[in-house]
Amino acid sequence: KKEDIETQNLSFIKHYSANACLLPICSLYGAAVTTVEGVGSTKTRVHPVQERLAKCHGSQCGFCTPGMVMSIYTLLRNYPEPTSEQMMAALAGNLCRCTGYRPILDACKTFCKESACCQRKANGKCCLDQEDDLLFSTDEFQPLDPTQELIFPPELMRMAENQPKRTLFFHGERMTWISPVSLDELLDLKAAHPKAPLVVGNTSVGMLLFLYLPVFHMISPTKKHTLHFHNLLVTGLTLGAACSLSLVKDILTNAISEYPEEKTKVFCAVLQQLRTLGGEQIRNVASLGGNIISRKSTSDLNPILAASNCMLNLASRGGKRQIPLSDVFADGVGNNIITPEEILVSVYIPHSRKGDYVSAFRQAPRRENALPITNAGMRVLFEEGTDLIKDLSIFYGGAVSTTICAKQTCGTLIGRHWNEQMLDEACRLILKEIALPGSPSGEKVDYKKILVVSFFYRFFLEVLQSLRTMVNWFSTSAFLQTSEKPSQSPQDPVGRPIMHQSGIKHATGEAVYIDDLPSVDGELFLAVVTSSRAHAKIVSIDTSEALKGPGVFDIITAHDVPATNEFYYSDGPEIIFARNKVICVGQIVCAVVADSDIHAKQAAAKVKIEYEVLEPVILTIEEAIKHNSFFEPKRKLEHGNVDQAFETVDNIIEGEIHIGGQEHFYMETQSVLAVPIGEDKEMDVYVSTQHPAIIQEMVAASLGVPANRIMCHVKRVGGAFGGKLLKAGLLASVAAVAANKTSRAVRLILSRGDDMLITGGRHPFIGKYKVSATRIQGKSTCPYSVNKSFSYNQFNFKTKLLARKPRDSVTVQPFICFCLYLCRGFFLCFVGFFFPSPFVSFSFYSSFCLSFWEWEAKLAQTSAEVYFKMSIWYVHTKEQLVFTEPVSYRKSYPVEEINLFPAHALSSVITIH
Repeated sequence: KKEDIETQNLSFIKHYSANACLLPICSLYGAAVTTVEGVGSTKTRVHPVQERLAKCHGSQCGFCTPGMVMSIYTLLRNYPEPTSEQMMAALAGNLCRCTGYRPILDACKTFCKESACCQRKANGKCCLDQEDDLLFSTDEFQPLDPTQELIFPPELMRMAENQPKRTLFFHGERMTWISPVSLDELLDLKAAHPKAPLVVGNTSVGMLLFLYLPVFHMISPTKKHTLHFHNLLVTGLTLGAACSLSLVKDILTNAISEYPEEKTKVFCAVLQQLRTLGGEQIRNVASLGGNIISRKSTSDLNPILAASNCMLNLASRGGKRQIPLSDVFADGVGNNIITPEEILVSVYIPHSRKGDYVSAFRQAPRRENALPITNAGMRVLFEEGTDLIKDLSIFYGGAVSTTICAKQTCGTLIGRHWNEQMLDEACRLILKEIALPGSPSGEKVDYKKILVVSFFYRFFLEVLQSLRTMVNWFSTSAFLQTSEKPSQSPQDPVGRPIMHQSGIKHATGEAVYIDDLPSVDGELFLAVVTSSRAHAKIVSIDTSEALKGPGVFDIITAHDVPATNEFYYSDGPEIIFARNKVICVGQIVCAVVADSDIHAKQAAAKVKIEYEVLEPVILTIEEAIKHNSFFEPKRKLEHGNVDQAFETVDNIIEGEIHIGGQEHFYMETQSVLAVPIGEDKEMDVYVSTQHPAIIQEMVAASLGVPANRIMCHVKRVGGAFGGKLLKAGLLASVAAVAANKTSRAVRLILSRGDDMLITGGRHPFIGKYKVSATRIQGKSTCPYSVNKSFSYNQFNFKTKLLARKPRDSVTVQPFICFCLYLCRGFFLCFVGFFFPSPFVSFSFYSSFCLSFWEWEAKLAQTSAEVYFKMSIWYVHTKEQLVFTEPVSYRKSYPVEEINLFPAHALSSVITIH
């Protein structure tokens, strides 16, 4: 009964970790909130979690450490003696960009009471337990005592037990938050405000609010709604739409343990997707209904739920109805459209039947916390005792704009045997039915096609394996990391495991970063307005609407810069504010100064800029090649007459290597606080940077004052990797110009989106190759690499041929033509640098050398003479292009073995220095 469930809920206290940026304060009514400051501090008592993270060297820049503390702390509140699997799952939602997870996991492992896995040591311990090589001493740790933890506030318990039910209203500047107490009231509110989003976990709507989209009402059901309950039925499981994904995960796990295996195949497939959907912090608040009702193509649950014949229970003031989830993605027609007035009350997941086989698949850039590139849910039902297909459902997500069903393919395959002939036809039909449109954003359509077919192939093998009752087994590998303690004098600290000086402050949240600095009297906040065009003339900037916004103080443009607006540390300028034209998307045009960060960002969104596009607009390498837009002179290196050699060869292989660009970020975004002091334009600049001297120089130059009037303060940096050098100087100048004009302190903390947009990333490049071979008795080929360095000013080219260990009677006779083209276009700059990062060059070497192994496998089965010609198109907008050192091979493999691997898979057998 509901009354019994409510009584049980009052006596059960559960702790959840959550992302604060997505958690509305209004949804926390009646909940107790603990932050890292409440866990422990240096002024009271450092908690064991905080102590062990610091002493196990689990912090470097420290910006991610409070989040790590809260995830581990939450786990220990629920499970004082967690397993290794629980610990790994708890940290899956946390991101660290500099420390590395090894020391963090070492700290967490000290709370686990069981070994990790294999017990391969003679004494039965895990091979990972290298007690003699630990960088810390466990004897120094204070014990974990669960009885000393914070208790749930008794006031909240009494409020939950005795307070009468009433609708909650929270009125804000832009919207009203309403929490009704009954389903009937919820339906009335939804009828009155059909466009109002129904918010439970806020993981979807919360992202929209960061864009400041107009949302006037939010409706949030309270925890005692029927939307939060679940029922185990004879034929399946009914889950309330407001159940969190973590709760759904627990319910399915319990159901799988209670029911026979043949009834739980759907539960197992859904549970498999839940393990990698978001992270623990997302699953703790995100709801089952929100994931379904959003109908996003990237939903990991919709394909498997639709394929499993799940039903949606809907309600509105007009009544209740039930529809199959698969119909929602049919064509969106007829009576199956979910109307704005309707609410998803619950989801019915049926038991699987005898002869049912159900599987779910996903491929994403990362295992957790990444939207899938493509996912799938598949189910097949066989005629009893046979391999004849009785029913088949195949759904894909991520392929197109919504979840899609391969309905025609399924209908054609019914009645077929589950064999290789069926597999061949199914793959052909699926590719024909699931049409993947091209995308201007550069999505790899071919890659998605491979995934679509590969998922069905995996499903085919899984089912075939079950039909043949074959046992599936997996081998596990143990990875070992040890550290050496060199013999040295006790006074020598180098190489010793000394705890980070700020480690404890990192773990307690007491470490001060720019955004933690106390507010200065009269402080203003700044939001930048960036260009939405590349290579365009600025016709006009309309700031009239922005100036009318609440709390807006002023608009800062290039005309407000007292002195230098452009810096020439290389061939191209770095500009504080665009004046007459913009070079690339993300270039700062102006900035809004207001009394709060929110008001500044709202006003910045109202600035209207009119552009006149200049021709040609070159945004890609392909466009640069088309318009012959290159930095001069082009460099060419030849060895032998390659063109003549190509006329007399036996075989020629041609192809291209494409390596896309990368977005890059650090935990703390670019942050500046500029405070005018004293007289003569003296200013204190607090900035997160790796180069205080150049910040001082750039700010002084922009204000037209001697450098000794600018005091640059750097307390600590929350991650940088070189990204807070020169770009930090431009942004510090933006804040300093605003502070100089307003005579007030100005704080500039970039949002994550603005930070990645302004600071840029790593550029893509294209490599075209042409390789040929002629069989000559007694001669064979040797792989080689080219060591190249290219300076835009010096044009210094070096090449070097490296032959690996020769095999029988090897003679090298290469003919080489190597060309390098630096594309001139309107691309965004590299992260913090004025030149390309060596990492991109390493990526090129990896792809180039692995491809070379494939060439040798194809062209040199016995012996051959190789001619090689290659051209590289590389994005280049700044001074220098630096390639890495030569590539060498640690181990040689016979041609027969190499030929088994495609070029993209050779990384598993080749180590590249």
